Amino acid sequence: MNELAQKFDSLSEKEKIEFIKEIIPSVEKLVKENKDELMKEFYPIINNLLDQYGITMEQVMLMLQMFKAQN
Repeated sequence: MNELAQKFDSLSEKEKIEFIKEIIPSVEKLVKENKDELMKEFYPIINNLLDQYGITMEQVMLMLQMFKAQN
């Protein structure tokens, strides 16, 4: 995992955005298959990030829909 994180960190901003767009379908599939477990694991982390940056869950869902539409 550290190696993947380091590779991601070495990407340019544009490459990071493209990477995220590329993996959204895989993340969506994972969420559908393991919703309860993922919610339990990530809910506190995601809520903290959203609060920190003033982003609402509605904005996140809109972004995910836009990424999905582009793929």
